[in-house]
Amino acid sequence: MSGITSAFNVARSGLAINSQWSEVVSGNIANADNPDYGRRTLNRASFSDGSVVATGVIRATDASLTRMFREEYGRMTRQEALSTGLTAYTTALGSIDDAGAPTQLLSQFQTSLDFLFNDPGQSSLQQAALQSAQALTRGLNRVSGDLDTATNETYQRLTSDMTEANKLMQQISDVNTKLARTEPNSALYVTLKDQQESALNQLSAYADIKISDGPQGSVNVRTTGGARLIDGTEVFNFEYDRGTGVLTAGGYEVTPGRAIGVSEGSIAGHVELLVTTLPKIRLQLDEFARGLIQTFENSDASIAPPAAGLFTDNGAAYDPASLTGLAGRISVNDAVNPNAGGALWRLRDGIGATTPGAQGESTQLGAFIDALDAPQSFDGASGLPTGIALSEFGAAMISAQQDIRARADEAFDNYAASAGSIDDARLNAQGVSLDDELQQLLMVEKSYAANAQVISALSDMLDALLAAT
Repeated sequence: MSGITSAFNVARSGLAINSQWSEVVSGNIANADNPDYGRRTLNRASFSDGSVVATGVIRATDASLTRMFREEYGRMTRQEALSTGLTAYTTALGSIDDAGAPTQLLSQFQTSLDFLFNDPGQSSLQQAALQSAQALTRGLNRVSGDLDTATNETYQRLTSDMTEANKLMQQISDVNTKLARTEPNSALYVTLKDQQESALNQLSAYADIKISDGPQGSVNVRTTGGARLIDGTEVFNFEYDRGTGVLTAGGYEVTPGRAIGVSEGSIAGHVELLVTTLPKIRLQLDEFARGLIQTFENSDASIAPPAAGLFTDNGAAYDPASLTGLAGRISVNDAVNPNAGGALWRLRDGIGATTPGAQGESTQLGAFIDALDAPQSFDGASGLPTGIALSEFGAAMISAQQDIRARADEAFDNYAASAGSIDDARLNAQGVSLDDELQQLLMVEKSYAANAQVISALSDMLDALLAAT
């Protein structure tokens, strides 16, 4: 009888294992399309009497591929942030040859001066020169406004991404807390590990992260530079001071470029735009406007400092202390605009002229034209050449600004392809294969049938023994 009892126990343990095994396989099949799901395997232990018991559920994971995916994903989203932040502005800026680009508007203005130089007294040519000057300032105002919009939208995207990153870090902290109260390798434990990995993957889109294991499956998270983001259950939230351009995590500075700062992810991209890229673009644009204003202030024999020339800073002469935003304020002097009480002949005779000069006088116009063609100095901080004509500076400015976006677009495409390939490999390594799981189901059915057959045979034997007594 003891042998029959032992056989019963073995068969019953087999049926119990089959039930748990079936649940695990069914769960795998149900989550075949879930990218955050790690394939489950039932861990079993055998005893000397032949019985089997489940010792836990093992979640498949590939730490190396997951780390590589997060690295590429963060690089991709940084470039995406750079590209997105520049797209609207560079589209509005146009290429060097676009009709509305500052370079083309400047060229059209120079052409109008050339025509006027050949017939200085012709009022229609004077009017055409005024209109082209106004078109040039309006174009600079528009592009400057587009740059302001790009800056504000980038700040809004940064704020939104920091909010999402902070939420994810809190989720990871909450999972750490739950894991501490959960039996390792239980069904709940591996579900929490799914949630943990999903949140970490999402967090890597916002900042470059480095993971270290804590007790009971918990994790600690730092930037790759070493700044703490999550330490057990403590969260170090991202904050950004727009006035200083400083990014912090829990009060510690993590601005890109700092030793412990974030270097990848969308947050790094947004801050890079706000702190470095967009201010440099602003400086280039304002330097172009400054060059235009000072060209006509310095070449106009009819005025002396601090009088304003043909182009002004909202009606005033150029003030070096007010360079920032100049492209958004540049305007044509009312002194040449009949609609504002001015006179067109001042385009020929100079802004400070009090009476009209001779109809054929072109000396001042020639000085304006020569000054526009002459090399001039530009701020080296703009990153553009100096000692070149204003038109050459404008062409270099547009080329450099379009190149920033083009390089970001190209890098984004490359990193997106790389991240996609690594993610595919990661999902193949730890995700669910329907073919494999269906094979597992067949094995469950065969094992169940075998154990059921053993129990049936043992029941028959017991019935026979009882009948014989």
